[in-house]
Amino acid sequence: MKIFCIGIGGIGLSALARYYKSQGHTVSGSDMSETELTKTLQDEGIEIFIGTDMYHITDNIDEVVYTIAIPESHPEFLQAKKFGIVCKTYAEALGEVTKEKKTIAVSGTHGKTTTTAMMYHAMKECGINPTVIIGSLIGGTGTNFIHGDSEYMIVEACEYRRSFLNLFPEYLIVTNVDADHLDYYKDLYDIKSAFQSFAEKIPASGFLVTHKDLSFETVCKKINADSINADEIELSVLGKHNQSNAQLVLAVINALGLDEVKARAGLRKFKGTWRRLEYKGEYKGASFYDDYGHHPTEIKATLEAIREKYPDGLNATGKNVASSDHPKGGLRKFKLVVVFQPHLYSRTRLLFNDFINSFTLADKILILPIYAAREDFDSKISSHDLVENINNSIYMQDLEEVKKYIDDKCHSGSVVITIGAGDVYKLHNLFEKESVLNLGVIPVKTGI
Repeated sequence: MKIFCIGIGGIGLSALARYYKSQGHTVSGSDMSETELTKTLQDEGIEIFIGTDMYHITDNIDEVVYTIAIPESHPEFLQAKKFGIVCKTYAEALGEVTKEKKTIAVSGTHGKTTTTAMMYHAMKECGINPTVIIGSLIGGTGTNFIHGDSEYMIVEACEYRRSFLNLFPEYLIVTNVDADHLDYYKDLYDIKSAFQSFAEKIPASGFLVTHKDLSFETVCKKINADSINADEIELSVLGKHNQSNAQLVLAVINALGLDEVKARAGLRKFKGTWRRLEYKGEYKGASFYDDYGHHPTEIKATLEAIREKYPDGLNATGKNVASSDHPKGGLRKFKLVVVFQPHLYSRTRLLFNDFINSFTLADKILILPIYAAREDFDSKISSHDLVENINNSIYMQDLEEVKKYIDDKCHSGSVVITIGAGDVYKLHNLFEKESVLNLGVIPVKTGI
């Protein structure tokens, strides 16, 4: 087949494009801007068009797959309809793919990306090479798609607009359910109803894995991951929330009859994914991290993980130290600086009080303008409202102003973490040769 992808630079659709190519299809696509990801796709043999043009769509194309972010008036979409070409959303197309293998769907409000990647590492260590489609870049691979040769597939299942109901998994993980995407869902009850509908799609031959605080009516077997002791799980990534994610993975491993000892070894080797509490390097002795968190619950978990990582502070080189290492037992606690870019006007407004209470573990919060993403400007909410209500916060107009603050204020031993689903991660590029280690980024469009 000849398949054209509208919005191919998106983190999800680019993975699907790679899958199509691995199956022998001829794949091309368009996006509004060139990024490192679109360049990589081109290097892999996928034809990329930058910009929108109806003439990118020719009548010999068999199928068009598009991101739901495009409007119905999009010229390429209209041209495809004119030619009578089959058009599918990303979720619909992914759903067709999940019919081809025994699919493990990883869903939940928080943690599904990391859990998907963990699942891959655990199965691989067990000698199973699954196909993987994920909404990030898996650490150690640099890709969002793994072409496996086994009967299994692992996919990240997004709940936005009930997209995951297009999928046909045999096995399901639900990490958690929280209030989010309230620009679409009416309330938490509405969100839970979507997950209930998804759980009902799992056949009797499959199983559902959750923590004990979640309950769904299903015809399949239900597995409580909390039967596995989280404190006995060794990981290389930070945070108790990741131990919670690993519990879910090990529960699946056991249910599939795979080797738990090997799976635990695979989890120890897991180094994380792009933009999920990712260590970026050091600058003037300060340690830098980056995280995709855009919900108050995620922000709290991220900051707790950082505080857990450095319980006794850092020394002048940015390394974790024990209290006994300081002269006369004195302890210099590190300064935790958060660079936060709110994502979506609706999310900021509807979860406003939760955002206010999510930064208590930070010493200083630098707040950028709201990243609008798919939304139009909303005069009823702004980052200034957050600054007025969050202690130790400062409004920052742009990343250049943030860099100046860091140059002036951040001392050796500080920790600086960028948080948000927009383009806040690009701050690290501003340091260029002044920084060390892994401060380069792969700019791709993420966040819904």
